Amino acid sequence: MTQDFPETRWSQLLELRDPSHPDYARHLERLARQYWKPVYHYVRALRPSADAEDLAQQYFTMLLSRRDLEKLSPDRGSFRGFLKTSLRHFVASADRAAAARPRLFPFQEAESTWTDVRLTPEQAFDREWARGVLVEATARLRQESKPAHFEIFREYCLEDSGASYGDLATKHGLREDDVRNRLRESRLRLREILEDLLRDYLLPGQGVEDELRFILEK
Repeated sequence: MTQDFPETRWSQLLELRDPSHPDYARHLERLARQYWKPVYHYVRALRPSADAEDLAQQYFTMLLSRRDLEKLSPDRGSFRGFLKTSLRHFVASADRAAAARPRLFPFQEAESTWTDVRLTPEQAFDREWARGVLVEATARLRQESKPAHFEIFREYCLEDSGASYGDLATKHGLREDDVRNRLRESRLRLREILEDLLRDYLLPGQGVEDELRFILEK
């Protein structure tokens, strides 16, 4: 079953060319009510739903802010044709603007660490913030450590290898006590680095212990 497209009277449309007309607001409301769904479906045929919602709203905002309705005339064809032509140009312009807009961040990097688990937005924020601080601290530890010392720390603390002190001692030609001591030194230094980094995030006088515990529990 087909549904008739809502008729829009040209007399009312022509009154929309003048924002000071006494019936301007009423005609504008009627116009938006009649055409917002067709506009959305036009854009939805080209874009995912979230993008279509934004673009449809931006289109109506643009239509009013640029006062494109002042260009209306029966001599230029049907109102539907006017809207579809206007929409085509608007979407193309939006695509060009999106392509020209500089990408400030490598979002694919953030996506690579995203895990689809049941978290609130606040929990997702906190988890990634804690991970970022820990990554930064580990990188600093690596820079200032001897390569052999950091390798032991990496294998035991950062990899899920299940290696024991004895395994690492055999692999690196050390005694187990040497492995134990180097791991203790690396852990203590990592804690110091974390405390130093966390002071940049806290208000003056605020302690770091709660934040440090929060990060190490993540």
